[in-house]
Amino acid sequence: MSTQVSGVPALLVNRTTAAAMLGVEAVTVDRWTAIGALPVVAVPGTGRAGRPRNMYAVADLKRFIEEHTTVKQQRGPAPAPRPRRRAVSAAADLQNSSAAEILAMGKRGE
Repeated sequence: MSTQVSGVPALLVNRTTAAAMLGVEAVTVDRWTAIGALPVVAVPGTGRAGRPRNMYAVADLKRFIEEHTTVKQQRGPAPAPRPRRRAVSAAADLQNSSAAEILAMGKRGE
């Protein structure tokens, strides 16, 4: 968790820190924010443009983690893989049938 200079834990973090806390890339935090899955705090901008800056409450990030934590159910053993059939091309199939016909003709004495 990031701390301020005074040693007091930060209540708000930027998107890079939020992404690090969640173990994802910053673009994922942006995506989750855009779809409303992750709450955002719009802090008023200090620049000339006055655009708000998106910040993330540490409490919201912890709640997000808790709400999305699942325990995987253990399943039984995986089924055995089915044996693969060897793919036969049309040319190989034709060659095999021609060879069978030649062998059959030889046995009949034709």
